[in-house]
Amino acid sequence: MTGPGRRAWNILTPLLFLCASLSAGAQDAKPAQPDVVAANRAVTSQLPFEDRRDFDDANRGFIATVPGAADRYGFLKGDAPDTVNPSLWREAQLDAINGLFKVADGIYQVRGLSVAAMTFVESKTGVIVIDALASPGEAKTALDLYFAHRPKRPVVALIYSHNHGDHYGGASAVITPADALSGKVKVIAPVHFMAALTSEASVATNLAGARGQFQFGATLPVGPRGTVEYGEGLSVTSGAPGAGPVIPPNDIITKPFESRTIDGVTFQFQLALDTEAPSEMFVYLPGAHVLNVSEVSTHTLHNLLPIRGTLVRNGLSWSQALDTALAHFGGDVQILITQHQWPIWGNRQVRTSLENHRDLYKYIHDQSLRMMNSGMTPEEISAALTMPPGLERDWSLRGYYGTLSQDVHAVYQRYLGWYDGNPAHLNPLPPVEAAKKAVEYMGGADAAIARAKGDFAAGNYRWVVQVMNQVVFADPANKVARALAADAYEQMGYQAEAAPWRNSYLLAAQRLRAGTMGEGRAVPAIAPDVLHVMPATEMFDYLGARIDGPRAGTGKIVIAWRFTDTKETLVSILSHGALTARSGAGDAAVTVATTRAALEPVVLGQKTLVDAMKDGGITVGGDAQSLTDLWALLVDFKSGIPLVEPR
Repeated sequence: MTGPGRRAWNILTPLLFLCASLSAGAQDAKPAQPDVVAANRAVTSQLPFEDRRDFDDANRGFIATVPGAADRYGFLKGDAPDTVNPSLWREAQLDAINGLFKVADGIYQVRGLSVAAMTFVESKTGVIVIDALASPGEAKTALDLYFAHRPKRPVVALIYSHNHGDHYGGASAVITPADALSGKVKVIAPVHFMAALTSEASVATNLAGARGQFQFGATLPVGPRGTVEYGEGLSVTSGAPGAGPVIPPNDIITKPFESRTIDGVTFQFQLALDTEAPSEMFVYLPGAHVLNVSEVSTHTLHNLLPIRGTLVRNGLSWSQALDTALAHFGGDVQILITQHQWPIWGNRQVRTSLENHRDLYKYIHDQSLRMMNSGMTPEEISAALTMPPGLERDWSLRGYYGTLSQDVHAVYQRYLGWYDGNPAHLNPLPPVEAAKKAVEYMGGADAAIARAKGDFAAGNYRWVVQVMNQVVFADPANKVARALAADAYEQMGYQAEAAPWRNSYLLAAQRLRAGTMGEGRAVPAIAPDVLHVMPATEMFDYLGARIDGPRAGTGKIVIAWRFTDTKETLVSILSHGALTARSGAGDAAVTVATTRAALEPVVLGQKTLVDAMKDGGITVGGDAQSLTDLWALLVDFKSGIPLVEPR
């Protein structure tokens, strides 16, 4: 790992390890203001803290954990400190319960050693693994823990619940790529798995990495004045995430319901596409009456649009998938498991949980549409929408990972896009220019700061942040404005129930106090292992997003490509600054013969085009200058994108 966001296929992985290992800025943190202390203490009377069932469930079936597992989150004891929302503190305490657990006869989970969970289903001659965690290092730790307490038998199948990297990144520690390629080991995944994986790993990943630092609190200390939780899990270990090859599935679930018998164990699969991930599915084990709903129903309100950024998720599909599971498995299921947090036991409790999550996502979807059609803006809907009647005190629906506000904005964006219909917002001034005019209208920075200090004293932190954001964008060197904004962000973080919001506010405070960020180093914005499994045309789509279109001008470059190792052929066409790739052979004045192994290091910036041509990895027929000209138009992205101050 070379830094946060490098492994763009799984933004989560490096950030989680960075969050857990660094403590820069801890010495700058300030105590909670009296109004924040009072607000946090009031939470204890608003929610049923006397209900300890979740703690019983989270500890149930515990067998063992790894040495030192209690060290990094050992501070999560007793009542919440003044600097943490007590509801979030409770969730962090639950997610810190880690190790190997027995779920039912023949079914085990390792939880808390990664932000995701690994599930083991014991079969006739071996073991079937559901999800491979975020990295080979994490996966090996989980496997070693399992085999230290259960019979050492081969992994006969690997199941991917969905296409997010914290669930498949460690596959190479579970099985070998050769065994998957030969079919010796079944690798089962929902339809569109690889397309969703590579697509999410190659679009806007450099910016998503920078935004992900805020979501997961990169560089924040782990502790009461820093990050305490990621929202639906945490990783108590600090092993290196490493990098392993993507192991594609060799058995695809394509129908709404399908069954497989694997080494004597019957599995029933339900597709849950376009929910928490584009490619996702549930797994039912009828012999054990265990339903695995992946990440669609965990112990938190999830996000329909994470603040790190992704395609907007479909709240309607989300609700429908849970209702379908209820109708199909609800009469038989006795245990509900997920691939992040602790199980639920008992048919009544399982049905209630599924029903409540189903209703929550449908309520957010429908009520957002109702208010949208009444003419309300996303901000107005966010302020008006409250929890569904009767679900206000359900712990598993609290906004630890997603929030009502976030999900309202996601519904609005999914159906109507970014524009709220007010022409004043149709073509606003760019941020720096708008900030300068706003500060001018406020009477200057000093006047704005003076008023903001009064609002800070009154506890109006949201407004202070909005106003000081304008001053900082107008003049990023204004130390007083930066400090006041940082102080307000910090108090908002201390009060936040949502872990990503807490992390974002606290990291904003840290960044503003630390001073202006540098531009950062060049990064490929795509992981080598993901690039390697991309179809060639998709690789050129990725390159197209790196073309400096204005600089390309009216030039036209047409090149025929032949990959001798994968037998892929395509024609790339640069025209009007846009790069298009077309599968198959075609007429072109320039032809390139190469291998994926030779070209991929050039795409990643690990090797220059000139060197690859010199050593024979790339051979050009026709005008080689055309290829050089095309490559010269590629932009190298820079890490360290500033978000709380101007670029």
